[in-house]
Amino acid sequence: MSTAQYIPSELIVHILKYLSHPSDLSSCALTCKSWSLHAVELLWYKPNFVRSTAWVSFCMVLQTQKTLFPYTSFIRRINLSLLSTHVQDAHLTSLNDCERLERVTLTGCSNLTDNGIIGFLGTNTNKIRKCLVSMDLGDVTNVTDISIKRIAEICPNLQGLNLSMCKEGPGRFEGITDEGIVMLSESCTGLRRIKLNNCVKVSDNSVISLAKNCPALLEIDLMNCNITNKSLLEVFKYSKELREFRLNNCADITDSAFTESALSKLPSPQSTSLHHHHQHTSLSSAYYYDQLRILDLTSIQSITDHAVRQIIAAAPKIRNLVLNKCHNITDESVLAICQLGRYLHYLHLGHCLRLTDYSIVELARHCTRIRYLDLACCGQLTDRSVVELATLPKLKRIGLVKCQNITDQAIYALTSHTRIANSLERVHLSYCSRLTIPAIMQLVNFCEKLTHLSLTSVPAFLRPDFQRFRRTPPKEFSTQQRSVFCVFSGRGVRELRGYFNQLAAMNAEALQHQQQHLQHLQHNNNNNNININDNININNQQQQHQPLSTTQQNILQRHVDLSHIDIPTDVLSRLHRADGIQAMLALRNGRPLASANTTNSTTPTISSPNNNIPTTIGSSNTAGTRTAVTVGTSTTEIGAYDDEDINNEVFGDANDTDVL
Repeated sequence: MSTAQYIPSELIVHILKYLSHPSDLSSCALTCKSWSLHAVELLWYKPNFVRSTAWVSFCMVLQTQKTLFPYTSFIRRINLSLLSTHVQDAHLTSLNDCERLERVTLTGCSNLTDNGIIGFLGTNTNKIRKCLVSMDLGDVTNVTDISIKRIAEICPNLQGLNLSMCKEGPGRFEGITDEGIVMLSESCTGLRRIKLNNCVKVSDNSVISLAKNCPALLEIDLMNCNITNKSLLEVFKYSKELREFRLNNCADITDSAFTESALSKLPSPQSTSLHHHHQHTSLSSAYYYDQLRILDLTSIQSITDHAVRQIIAAAPKIRNLVLNKCHNITDESVLAICQLGRYLHYLHLGHCLRLTDYSIVELARHCTRIRYLDLACCGQLTDRSVVELATLPKLKRIGLVKCQNITDQAIYALTSHTRIANSLERVHLSYCSRLTIPAIMQLVNFCEKLTHLSLTSVPAFLRPDFQRFRRTPPKEFSTQQRSVFCVFSGRGVRELRGYFNQLAAMNAEALQHQQQHLQHLQHNNNNNNININDNININNQQQQHQPLSTTQQNILQRHVDLSHIDIPTDVLSRLHRADGIQAMLALRNGRPLASANTTNSTTPTISSPNNNIPTTIGSSNTAGTRTAVTVGTSTTEIGAYDDEDINNEVFGDANDTDVL
């Protein structure tokens, strides 16, 4: 105990950081005062709230006047996203005294209002929160410019602000306008990340102010904002460190936002001559977007191949590129994207209806590090594209929804490379109606890491035995959509794989039994059927009293000797009136065949070269009620048998054409 007290504080903190479980830290807190202080500080550094009762107890402790430890100074990060609607304004106000708080995450806390946020930040204008660098107010739908202005006043070191709102809901989010964002950009000049998704009242004024006043911006999200080309022109001019830029559904943007911006005014470094290298280095770095990694242009339908070529030329290291629903782009854009080479990891080309196999094949050959590729609704693509994409060694997710030219050949291609078996995790094949069960079975068994498989509206998988493993359809789906919904995730994929293997085992067992049965029938036929040509020769020589050769004697012994067949006595009694009974008895006892003639037989015969030697071994009439047997020159007409097994054993199968 005495030794532990004298360990330096820095060393104690370093040791305690290796303890990840709170119970271990609690045990260390019982060692001594110094250990207790550091252990409690780590426990309160980032409190974890799973239940609302824990959050309420936490707030009560903070409001207590006298405590054993200065808890408010320990708290650095708060994440209340798991509690969502349980967080109220009064609770948030209790964080007012946490002056060292650095990050606050309130995503989904929809019951919060401006009162709670201002109560947390404090009403004293002289109280500056220098430590607060990040606030996440995503989906806090009651927030307005009042809160944004308060943040701008007392959080001068703010670096990240998330104001993204969920698009789903009864109405558009209009609480935040240009007034609040402009004030924020002027006060928090060190801002590096800002998300304004679905803030429909945000326009060019906000974006231009952010670009001019916050030169260190790394990420800008403007989905569904009311912006035009003016915003992009200023961003490309001033935001020289921008790494992530999302412009989803900004319908007013056109090609000129890229082709007439700073991206196109100066040549790229590759085209700059060595003679003028030092002269243009500073200018090139100012406008050349070498740092851009993520660009999302979803649903900007007016952009064309010209804009895409300019983007790739100015930003040759883009890692994630989204061109979903950009209907005007063609193979030329994809060929330009091929220049990204090994830098490209994520590409979304869904609903680009004009793409063909030619560009996708080139893409697979040049961008070999693609991990995510979505080609949904690219209706002109065929198996050829998938065959080439199957060679990508790091492919984790491929989307081929509504690519109706895709067949089993594409699926077999995905299972022909061992590397993809260790990488492929998600495959989307909904509405690919030409796929069959064997191909999907091979895919599921080959890709061991597969966690998601969509086969919605694929006819082969609408069977109840497959749909019992599917994910539950979304509640908002109609009855028709529910009936064709077929998506397997996680456990469902594993259960589907097990069911496939069970079916395969059953089929293999059935096939084995069938083969054994066929072999048994073939063996019986070889023992019971007489070769017609050999029988004709033997009969001719017997009638001409010519001696048989050794080979003919063996044939006669092998095919005609029926002494090994045990014919029941009751069967013989039913034959006692037949004209050929003597021949049958002779065959049973192994004696030579005796010549006999039957004039009333209607059994069809096979004529020998002498045209007078019937050689029929067995036949059946069309009604199947009477059977005529001719052995040598003797024909026996027998009544219908009740015991089919005896009939087949003695006379051969009447349905087998080999006996005719």
